[in-house]
Amino acid sequence: MRLPVNTRFLTVFAVLLFGGFSCLTLLSVLRARDLMERQITASTLPLTSDVIVSSLEHDLLQPVLASGLMARNTFLEEKVGRGETDPRQLQTYLARIQARTGAITTFLVSERSRRYYHPRGVLKTVSPADPQDRWYFRFREAGEPLEINVDRDTADLRRTTAFINVRLQDGAGRFIGATGLGLDMRVLQEQLQRTQSRYGARILLVNSRGRIMLASDRSSGALASVPGLAPLQNRILSSPGLSLRFREQGREVYVRTNRIEEIGWTLVVLQSPSGEMRALSDLLMQNLVAALLISLILLALAQATLGREQQQLAETARTDQLSGLLNRNGFEGLFQQLASQARRRAEPLSLALIDIDHFKRVNDGHGHLVGDAVIRHVSALLQRNRREADPLFRWGGEEFLVLMPNCPLPEAMHRLDTIRAELARQPFQTLPAEAAADPATDPATDPRTDSGPDSVPEPATQPATDPGPSAGPIAVTLSMGLALYRPGESSSDLLHRADQALYEAKRSGRDRLCLDGDGPLEPASSVAAAGQGPGPTG
Repeated sequence: MRLPVNTRFLTVFAVLLFGGFSCLTLLSVLRARDLMERQITASTLPLTSDVIVSSLEHDLLQPVLASGLMARNTFLEEKVGRGETDPRQLQTYLARIQARTGAITTFLVSERSRRYYHPRGVLKTVSPADPQDRWYFRFREAGEPLEINVDRDTADLRRTTAFINVRLQDGAGRFIGATGLGLDMRVLQEQLQRTQSRYGARILLVNSRGRIMLASDRSSGALASVPGLAPLQNRILSSPGLSLRFREQGREVYVRTNRIEEIGWTLVVLQSPSGEMRALSDLLMQNLVAALLISLILLALAQATLGREQQQLAETARTDQLSGLLNRNGFEGLFQQLASQARRRAEPLSLALIDIDHFKRVNDGHGHLVGDAVIRHVSALLQRNRREADPLFRWGGEEFLVLMPNCPLPEAMHRLDTIRAELARQPFQTLPAEAAADPATDPATDPRTDSGPDSVPEPATQPATDPGPSAGPIAVTLSMGLALYRPGESSSDLLHRADQALYEAKRSGRDRLCLDGDGPLEPASSVAAAGQGPGPTG
């Protein structure tokens, strides 16, 4: 027995995930044993530095990635590049990005209008004269693709925020604005403080100019102002991945640097040997707990995402977007299920093909928008009058198909003829805006015409074309072909017989139901008056 695709994927994913974490945990244990045998100064400090970088990835690198994706979003390029015709769309987009990333704010500044967009709306219009807006004009002139600056939040001046600014460009590379998101500095500050408490290390995040952007001890200013680091500043900023040491107040201090290339900052870790063994034990325990938690979270997310997306894809593939009915993709499976049920229970299964008469004239005379409205009108009528157990399909263009399980021919004929008669009594009402919305198309190229290999030529008395678009009622009628399933018959054979019955309904005057039986095809009903033309022209 083969497992479903989702089950197989999740099984493989779980094996790889747990196997990977197990390998990492094993390697961590072996590494820990080796670290205990080595000098703390030769190994502990680089490991601590790497752990800190990893812990910062979620809070800094993930938002940087999200900001980059925002800047490359064609939605923003189109909305900003072509004019901000609907600011609410930009507001909604920013709100969604904020909700998905967990950022405290998202923003967009348009070069065209100088508007500062926020999830709550347009906060202001940026100006070179406003000190709070100088970041934008500096960033615009700098030409850098990304910048992180620490500033007051425009939406909440009481809050200090790390803004990730990304250039927004059009297809030709022209600057059209800046977008990005903001991170609460308090969260990053608290994380650095927790790391310092855990490992006994002082942690600094320094930008390319040597300014301390964040520090675990809340210090600020230039890197050169830190005691003992002034002679080492140039080496730290120019050569990432260094291991250095210096003496401060009679004690040895070890320095490890890591360059975070995505944001252009340098991580500087200063540590004395005391407490390193305990930090190493804590690190190993942290790896084990993180492995377990991340595995559970990723598995839960994968299962939820796959299930939801598969359900949505299956629903989209089976549903016609215009009418809301099932489409051809879902027919064969339902037919086989109902046919098997009919054989087991010795019950009748009826199939009807339904076609809107003279639908081409609706498109030519009133436009495709009205034609679409007629499709929806007929779909709604069929939906209201079908049984819950009767699958209803839009078969293509103006044609519909209905399966009627446990429905003998007399009952099926009565149900279908009731639908046909009800529609004939209720002309479709159009509005002036609908009638004039779409020009007439060339009949030879219209895909929804009442023509094809099974169509019937129009009588000579019928005008070749209708007048131009107009408002008012349109008489809409249906031609129907009905066939009864024969045990063991394939779906294509049953469809062929129903199609022949539909052809007979059209050939004999339309607005009627014809039945496929053992003998010749005969009209089952008709409301066309004697001497009347072949049917309504609407």
